[in-house]
Amino acid sequence: MSRTRSIGCYGGPPPDAPDPVREIWAYDGALAVLLGQLLRDVDGIPPDHRPRWWESRVSEVRAQAMFSDLFFDVALGLDADAREELAELLDDTAGRMLERAPRTPGQTGDWYFVFRGDHAYEVGPVAELGQALALLLRGKLPAPPPGTLWLYGAPGGRTTISPR
Repeated sequence: MSRTRSIGCYGGPPPDAPDPVREIWAYDGALAVLLGQLLRDVDGIPPDHRPRWWESRVSEVRAQAMFSDLFFDVALGLDADAREELAELLDDTAGRMLERAPRTPGQTGDWYFVFRGDHAYEVGPVAELGQALALLLRGKLPAPPPGTLWLYGAPGGRTTISPR
């Protein structure tokens, strides 16, 4: 079973108590799949057309894709314009995942799943996680029900968890 991890959009140290409109939880494998696809997508953009800030932040994105025990501040220390560029990249990656889901050769021919290690992830919830990160960056994530936080990347899609 996947582990979960906390993702926020604070632009600095997270507060002692999570802010439900600035923080979500995600299955770590789903986040790794999403960020891996984002890295591949941006790598496919000619270097002089990538966002100017990308080169200074790509190592952090790689680390967040590889290590599941880190808090992820999706703001990456970016200013408002750069956050919007990152939100657009995440939206584009999510859209591409829904249109043409990646496959792992030899594991399955079913395009509804992507793989990380030996675990399959539904493409829809992974793409939904990408859309949620874009909303976090834009400050437009809908508030979850009182006393809960959103959990993305779960089988079947978004759900809630108690932050306690």
